[in-house]
Amino acid sequence: MPTQLESWNDGAAKSAIIDFVTRVTTAGGPDFVPPAERIATFDNDGTLWLEKPLYIQLQHGLRAIGKAAAEKPELRDRQPFKAVYEKDMAWLGKAAADYAKGDPRGVFILVSGLTEVLEGVTVEAFEADVLEFLTNTQDARFKAPYKQLTYKPMVELVHALQDSGFQVFITSGGGRDFMRAVCEEIYGIPRAMVIGSSVTFQYSEDAQGVAQVVRTKEIEQPIDDGPGKPPHIHRAIGRRPILAAGNSDGDIPMLKYAVGHKGSSLALLVHHDDAEREYAYEGGAEKALQLAAKEGWVVASMKDDWKTVF
Repeated sequence: MPTQLESWNDGAAKSAIIDFVTRVTTAGGPDFVPPAERIATFDNDGTLWLEKPLYIQLQHGLRAIGKAAAEKPELRDRQPFKAVYEKDMAWLGKAAADYAKGDPRGVFILVSGLTEVLEGVTVEAFEADVLEFLTNTQDARFKAPYKQLTYKPMVELVHALQDSGFQVFITSGGGRDFMRAVCEEIYGIPRAMVIGSSVTFQYSEDAQGVAQVVRTKEIEQPIDDGPGKPPHIHRAIGRRPILAAGNSDGDIPMLKYAVGHKGSSLALLVHHDDAEREYAYEGGAEKALQLAAKEGWVVASMKDDWKTVF
């Protein structure tokens, strides 16, 4: 590898990654993979950047929903506008916790509210709002803008793979256009290589007759999470990844899809076990951790394998 993953501690996880990349990039070797087939897919929330105490995109969405509820009193008697306007953290926290456990109903209510208030917004206006939020809104615990709260060891791995001839894609259950606003700046991943969930779009012309693409409130199906990830990967790339990285049960189908490659492959699971430097939790990752132990996937302990987090 061009880099030896300096922000990783020496150990089994680091060795497994370096060994894998060395084998698939050594021309003439038995595990050599041509550059065109060196596909890597990375989840985003909890794999590349912070996802606690609430998903970053969810916090952006809460701001938009709260603004709409403040401006339109008629919205305040139904969810999610009621909970956001009244700052009902019990309802909001339950929605996030249930989603981590595999019950998406509360989050889907939040998403439906967000798509409603953003209907008709141009893609450029949405991106500008996201960029402003990620640049200027600070995390309450870490006192840093959200776009700075990326995991240094994982970003370093992304760059090492790119330097080794891999095409690295983000494959996240989060919003594709939300991540596109900053993916090139914070990860060095081109926006065209971001796969994610999305609303549908339609053509429109503004008051000056300028052509625009605007958001609708309809959500593309399937969403890019759980069993929806492999179909999204195939549709966007047309190849099976040989390396996939995630952190939760929602990443299991993507990780399985990668290890289904007929040649060498690697499944990497980030384990959040560092309460001091980040958070320690296994909720929503129990099945993935059990499967990783059973199948021999590489588990990266945030506490033991990373010299630094951010």
